[in-house]
Amino acid sequence: MSFFDKFRQPKAPHPPTSLQPSSPPPKETWPWPDIDRPVVEVLQQRAAFHEAGHAVIARSFGIEVIQLSIRLRDDSLGRVTPVTTPAWQRACERNGLRKLADGSPDSRRRMHIEVLRPRGLFDYEESLHAELHAILAGAVAEEMQFRSSRGGKGDRRRFHLQVACCYGNLSGFVSGSSIALLRHRYRKSCKETLSRPENWTWVKGVVQAAVRSEYGVLTGDEIDSLRPHSPTPFPDAA
Repeated sequence: MSFFDKFRQPKAPHPPTSLQPSSPPPKETWPWPDIDRPVVEVLQQRAAFHEAGHAVIARSFGIEVIQLSIRLRDDSLGRVTPVTTPAWQRACERNGLRKLADGSPDSRRRMHIEVLRPRGLFDYEESLHAELHAILAGAVAEEMQFRSSRGGKGDRRRFHLQVACCYGNLSGFVSGSSIALLRHRYRKSCKETLSRPENWTWVKGVVQAAVRSEYGVLTGDEIDSLRPHSPTPFPDAA
């Protein structure tokens, strides 16, 4: 040991990486407990239609889907994992910068919030349009099948964050009436898209495949393979 070693401070550990998760993966259950009970079966069907709505609309608007799962977790009944769109990536970056700036009011980092505001950066307009549809599509599909939706709180929070990023003021504020209007318009558009016979057939095919799958999971390729034949190709990825 050199003379200076005893004065050196120990290095802080590196933050967790993908190979060093910060927390254990969430516990998932498949098949669902008591799935033979009608009330549980209906709940699983609701979850499957919800996630199928997300997946079909995402693909219809050019968002690549990695996986759909209806494996039961303590905090959710299902989830769709899409490729991150430019619009959602920007929303997350801006939200992180805003939180950082709010924690250090005098920091120069606050300038980044004003400089990087995406209003007027319409390079991501198509991506934003696709993202807002995909976010709301789960609840719309569930309501089309069951006349009501039991989930969607996380979807509504995500919708709000995305809208606030692109249409909010410097603090991210968007009026409740504006949020409600945009949500109404995008829900209506989702319903029109899902109501097309080929798309609703696709949704039901995804639901059936997910429920009957060995592990409660479908890959993006499996979802695409269930799409009824259509002369219209997928649009370019958002």
